[in-house]
Amino acid sequence: MFDPGGARPTAGGAAALARLDELVAAATSLGDVVAGCGGWSGGQRSGALRRLDRLAGALATVRSGLLVAEQRSQGSVGPGDRDFIATRARMTRTGLGEARREVRQAETLTALPAVADAVGDGRVPLPHLDALARVTATAGDRATTELARPETQARLVRMAEQQSAREFGASAARLVASFDPETLERTVEAQRRERFLVLSRQPDGTHLKGRLDHLSAEVLRTAIAAAGQAPDGDRTKAQADADALVAVAERAIAGTAGVRARRTSPGGQLLPDAAQDAADARVSGVSNRPTVSVLVPVETFAELRAAQQRREAGDEGGWRPVEPAVLEDGTPLAMSQLARMLCDSEVGRIVMSADGVPLDLGRTERLYTGQQRRAVIVRDRQCAWNGCDVPAAYCEVHHIRWWDRHQGRTSVENGVLLCSHHHHVVHQLDLDIVRLSRPPSRGPMLGDPARYRFATRGGRCVSAPPGRAAPPGDAAQPGVCTPPGGGGPPREVALVGVDVPPGDGSPADTLFEDPPAHRAADLVRGRA
Repeated sequence: MFDPGGARPTAGGAAALARLDELVAAATSLGDVVAGCGGWSGGQRSGALRRLDRLAGALATVRSGLLVAEQRSQGSVGPGDRDFIATRARMTRTGLGEARREVRQAETLTALPAVADAVGDGRVPLPHLDALARVTATAGDRATTELARPETQARLVRMAEQQSAREFGASAARLVASFDPETLERTVEAQRRERFLVLSRQPDGTHLKGRLDHLSAEVLRTAIAAAGQAPDGDRTKAQADADALVAVAERAIAGTAGVRARRTSPGGQLLPDAAQDAADARVSGVSNRPTVSVLVPVETFAELRAAQQRREAGDEGGWRPVEPAVLEDGTPLAMSQLARMLCDSEVGRIVMSADGVPLDLGRTERLYTGQQRRAVIVRDRQCAWNGCDVPAAYCEVHHIRWWDRHQGRTSVENGVLLCSHHHHVVHQLDLDIVRLSRPPSRGPMLGDPARYRFATRGGRCVSAPPGRAAPPGDAAQPGVCTPPGGGGPPREVALVGVDVPPGDGSPADTLFEDPPAHRAADLVRGRA
């Protein structure tokens, strides 16, 4: 080992090495102990796995301190290594990507001691740590300062205890973006600078290689999905996506004559337009033109306007901290991206209320409209089955009170977002679904999706958020089946439109306040 510092061994180091040797020996001997685990009870195997998960977190916490100290000392960096990450990749033979991930996690644990404690005792799983480390690696100085606060770290731990790894990563990214909009702007600009697309003609075909910023990728993904090319017995999903990309290009070559903006009523609602429906169908292959949806908190919308007014007055102070607009999968957008989308988009306002946009079609329609589906997505964000993180794009809207059995209404409050598998499970097991009341929160309005409890007709809980398997006083939503013992006043969660409330108060002052009933989340639908 190349050690320019020439540090001498210490008694503390020797003791630690001895204990680690004992730990390795004990772990190795466990192989013989668990060889017969097939004969254990299910509870014993589950208990063993939980302990191993906790042990992995504890070891990751211990290793983080060693990695950061070794990185700072540069004691193991050899003459041929570019940096400590290269050294770690060489020593472990795992490659630069794995070494970089390992060091990134170690730096996060060192910077966030409360999170490190939660990882060490098993409350924050390692995939959640990896998601957080990816976010903090690009955080600016302002966000780093906010993340170091004990209350922020406690909030991150609570989020990790309630959310899947993918959902937690998106929530953490929104939180960091709300602390430091300027860094998000720089990150987006860096993504834009690195964009490229290369078509390389080879003997075996033409190869495509490229990189896009997240918003541009969402536009492309939406267009491909709208092309209507699905995998079947003759082609894989990757082949179907390739066919869809060609179909999108063919339609672009054919032109988009006849496409125009939809007519709206004085209240901002879309009017029936049979001619435009036909034109849309010719261009996109579906009766509704494909859209890219962006969720915009009302304070963010107001800050966008206020910032434009400040710039016109000569103030170049930048953006104030507000919760960022996000794509449907939770990816935060820079304010400049939002401003560009608003130049050529339809804007619909959605709030926690039951007045305004006609989202409730009653018993006359069984299928959910695109507008209703978007409202359900705003509330549920992904498959509502606890622990499932299938994105909303691959989910279906299920009637909580069944259409055929209970005469359930086709309304937002009677809908729940489920992936195909869990939609099948709900029908197969004949499950009741209860939308749980949201606990008091000071988090961003778009931060937490709705939570649900799934139970059999006999009341046995099948799926519920941690700690909420059978609370006696949980409130169900309007029109939702309430299990025996449930009660409490229902909470309005239908999502409809109101105007942005006037006022010149600082959005940062209300960002983390409990959202009142009239606060809106604007749904910006950019044409794909």
